[in-house]
Amino acid sequence: MKPPGRWRDRIILLFLCLFIAAAIVSRRPDCLFRPQFWADDGAVWFAENYNLGVLSALTRPVGGYFHTFSRLAAALALLVPFRDAPLTLNLLAIAVQMVPAVFLLTRRFAHLASLPARLLMVVLLLAIPTSYEVHANVTNSLWFLGLAAFLVLIAAPPASTAWRIFDVAVLVLSGTTGPFCLLLLPVAMILFLVRRQSWTRVLLAILCVTAALEAWAMISGMAAMRSPAPLGATPRLFVRIIGCRIIVSPVLGLDFVLRHAAMSGPVCALAFVGAGLLGVYVVLKAPPELRLLILFGSLVTGASLLSPLVTLTNEPSWPPLADPRVAGRYWLIPVASFLWACVWTLGRERPLLIRAIGSLLIASALWTGVRYWRYAPFEDLDFPKYAAEFQQAPAGHGFTIPINPRGWAMTLHKR
Repeated sequence: MKPPGRWRDRIILLFLCLFIAAAIVSRRPDCLFRPQFWADDGAVWFAENYNLGVLSALTRPVGGYFHTFSRLAAALALLVPFRDAPLTLNLLAIAVQMVPAVFLLTRRFAHLASLPARLLMVVLLLAIPTSYEVHANVTNSLWFLGLAAFLVLIAAPPASTAWRIFDVAVLVLSGTTGPFCLLLLPVAMILFLVRRQSWTRVLLAILCVTAALEAWAMISGMAAMRSPAPLGATPRLFVRIIGCRIIVSPVLGLDFVLRHAAMSGPVCALAFVGAGLLGVYVVLKAPPELRLLILFGSLVTGASLLSPLVTLTNEPSWPPLADPRVAGRYWLIPVASFLWACVWTLGRERPLLIRAIGSLLIASALWTGVRYWRYAPFEDLDFPKYAAEFQQAPAGHGFTIPINPRGWAMTLHKR
């Protein structure tokens, strides 16, 4: 018989799962109640699976990487009636979005922080005000998979077969979906040197294999990976981007930079310096897991700045990144790293000044998260009408359906 405490913990975790799912849906309810294809969800993943076949599409890199989760999600969407395909993709995206939050609340992170502290970390993650682009869509689920894979690495070793299967599944899925395995490889190497555990060796081996696979795809598709636009990088722009996107926007809100252009520059510069000092303090004083979180967030930031996909023209890529409304996907993990480091500063062992600064930052981030909680719904392009027309289209007919964001379209060749 299972101990009563185990059942109690599972029931509590189930209610927390329901709460997290409801919180995600509440930010943009139309993802469930008026589901539509979004960007690559329809134009690439679903369309290529439908037109080329699941197996052919699965081995087809996009942007220089394999995207296994996106391909498999589209394959599942092919199994339901066409009108329900967007809903299927959205549900799978929401499920992946839940994984880091739910996983963080399990006993495998008791060594990292207390349950109240981890609950606060989850709330901050759910309330990030700049996560519109990654919210409830399969295309950007790789960012949540990357965060989940990092959590797998720093979690306590699994005590059951089910947990071992979970760890392997997350690492394999994340490792074959985008470039995060390459950024997680040094994290896994450091953890192996620190812990010297057999399970850490297994996780490191998985990352080595997936990193080699993604590196091969990257090298093979190097010419088609990114736009030919120059970066337009300058030290001043670097300071502004980091200060704006990682600290000011999540803590003070997107409108601060947009409405207070005259003072936003100095504020972003001050935020950059403050975040740098906080990062140094964390690296010097925090436990290894939190230091590795800062490392991972820094690697993601560096990779995003080195190869951003912001424009398909020849205009420089860096200037748009200073706009808090552009390319929000790049900042999910760095912002989570910053906010979670702030939670660590609240510990009683920290100096009073550090705790005061951390409390102020977290309170402001929570207030900003509440202010920006509801995201604007997608434009209603009447997908059910196009789905009905597609069902009536003759075999062999090319059928184009407009999808969000405006200007995108999905073309299917009716079978």
